[in-house]
Amino acid sequence: MSWNDYVSKQLTGTGNVSQGAIAGLDGSIWAITEGWGVTQQECQAIVTGFANPSGFHQSGLMCAGERYIFLSGNDDVLRARKGSMGIHVAKTNTAIILAKYEDPIQPGQCAATVEALADYLKSVNF
Repeated sequence: MSWNDYVSKQLTGTGNVSQGAIAGLDGSIWAITEGWGVTQQECQAIVTGFANPSGFHQSGLMCAGERYIFLSGNDDVLRARKGSMGIHVAKTNTAIILAKYEDPIQPGQCAATVEALADYLKSVNF
């Protein structure tokens, strides 16, 4: 399965993710939903934020040029929200999975989908 297939089938294809992307821990974008403007610089900042999310508390989390209010995070997951939409990011051994959800998708639906894919990728050493 290609990285584009993971985004189109395992993320957006589930109906639990509006837009998705997979990026390396260096910020390079491996696959992305067409038209979603996530940048390499945003991905790099998100990867850095896993180690030290304190910057997100003040400036928010930037994704596709939009500022999201940082909700919470740990070593494996970051969560942010803006109105009725949000971002859920999971970290694997070599990549991050970014997912955006919008109404009527609920945050928990998106989180379960993203974290299941992250768990799978970790199990196959990605």
